[in-house]
Amino acid sequence: MSKVYERMGKNIVFTISAVDIVPAGWYIYHDRRSTTVVATAIVATIIVATTIVTKPKGDRFMAEISSDVIRGYNDIIILYLLLNDPSYGYEISKQIRLMSEDKYIIKETTLYSAFTRMEKNGFIESFVDEDLAGGKKRTYYRITAAGREHYRAKCEEWTLTKEVIEKFIADEGANV
Repeated sequence: MSKVYERMGKNIVFTISAVDIVPAGWYIYHDRRSTTVVATAIVATIIVATTIVTKPKGDRFMAEISSDVIRGYNDIIILYLLLNDPSYGYEISKQIRLMSEDKYIIKETTLYSAFTRMEKNGFIESFVDEDLAGGKKRTYYRITAAGREHYRAKCEEWTLTKEVIEKFIADEGANV
């Protein structure tokens, strides 16, 4: 499939395959069918990474969090939202989007896979409750004692991870 990529203000048309030979640099593909822009890093003439970013606000692109980066922390996010009250999938998804200020939008399949895995591990339990307004059944999730312990352990892990990674983040004034 042929896509229009923009490099330093110039439109370049080429076809993406597994590995394409193109001039090194950052390319931005504007997907006119959705609200996303795909920024692709080209290093040593080979495509090495693709990142989804949101449409620009003003002249800046607002980056979303890569699902690969946050995958290990979905448990901590979901369990946090269940600490005080049971909730259901759509509400949890909405809360994640709201609390992250649209920087992380969890996919439905990711959310329900996490529910299944955490329920299997005994971190949450599900129950069905009827929605009185519509009369339809809704599956709710609540955290268990094991889930609270898992949450505490994941928080400690995050603190350590953050401490290590921050050592490799260049200061704003650094030559990056």
